Amino acid sequence: MATYEFRCPDCSVFQVAVPMAAVRPTHRCPGCGAESARVYSAPALRTTPAALSRAVTRAEASAEVPQVVRSIPDGAPRPRSRRWSPMTGAAPVSAAARPAGPHPSLPRW
Repeated sequence: MATYEFRCPDCSVFQVAVPMAAVRPTHRCPGCGAESARVYSAPALRTTPAALSRAVTRAEASAEVPQVVRSIPDGAPRPRSRRWSPMTGAAPVSAAARPAGPHPSLPRW
């Protein structure tokens, strides 16, 4: 069911949860019983992933008083042992074992 907002001419704004197929342009006010016009507004869609929403909430909460972290949290994933590189592949290769390329080697200082 969707939540719709109506404005009573005598009372105030109120919300009604009705199925989308049953919504009408007017609804009776629960306070005074007068016909109230529907208020059209942007839909309340939640498109932010849950993990991102939690991260934003944590960042906003720690904006005034930052949390100090002294070690890696237990639930954090561990870094990979070796990173892939187009020069070395999956594992590092020593310079002596690497085949000579089309460019000259860098000078040693």
